[in-house]
Amino acid sequence: MRRLILLWMLPFFLGGCGYHFSGEVSSLPPEIRSLYIELFANRTAEPYLENFITNQVVEEFARSRNLHLTEDRNSADAVLSGTVSRYSTSPVSFGRDDEITEYRSAMTVDTVLYRSSDGKALWKGNLSWTEEYPSNDDKAVQEDNEAAAIVVIVERLAEDLYFRIADNF
Repeated sequence: MRRLILLWMLPFFLGGCGYHFSGEVSSLPPEIRSLYIELFANRTAEPYLENFITNQVVEEFARSRNLHLTEDRNSADAVLSGTVSRYSTSPVSFGRDDEITEYRSAMTVDTVLYRSSDGKALWKGNLSWTEEYPSNDDKAVQEDNEAAAIVVIVERLAEDLYFRIADNF
């Protein structure tokens, strides 16, 4: 009988403890309802990283129920800007004959969320992610492997950025 009562009361305890699914409750200031995302800058020698990360960040924030993305900077309550400040690729593992068998790509992004009305920075942070990928003697395959690693990196960075701003503001 006690178990039945405890099972019946469990939803009430969980509902009252502040538990929520990630991304459902925003900790952003209540006046921030719309967001404009600028094209990220790229301070690295690797081309197109700014496009990849910006598109992924837009996609991540578009899923939010708490923020409305806008294409008009002047109508946005807040603006998110960022810079790809670092990108590198380096070998991380070697075979018996000292041939490279695996590479690691690393990317760092610096971001700022600021209020449109007064330019006050609401959140600043830098995010980093690394991803390993296999080496290949075929240059085209090697480039495809690196491109796939970049896709994973920008996905993880965009997710991390969203959760840091929406959940851990």
